[in-house]
Amino acid sequence: MFKPAMALLCLASPALAQTNSAINCYQGGLVSIESEHLATIVFTNNADTDVDILWLNYDGEEVYYNTLKPGESYEQPSYYSHPWVVYRAESNVCKGIIVPFTDRVEFSVN
Repeated sequence: MFKPAMALLCLASPALAQTNSAINCYQGGLVSIESEHLATIVFTNNADTDVDILWLNYDGEEVYYNTLKPGESYEQPSYYSHPWVVYRAESNVCKGIIVPFTDRVEFSVN
């Protein structure tokens, strides 16, 4: 589901902010932190169902951004430390969370 070394669990830990790694769908405590360092996330839907892309704002609330049909992809402007959640559209099953800490991140849903 994830390309290696592309996301980070952001729980306000300075040690975690040093690297990028894929994480599961745990959301407790995930919030956007800063809006200084630009990042781009390329979301690609390789699944056989639609997926919804949501941003976790500064209060940890989900904000809908896009729905991708199977085979579609798009580039989402973002910032370092901003968490994004991907759900299977029809069932709301979490497919993953990505938090960029590099300029460009690729996230594929399978």
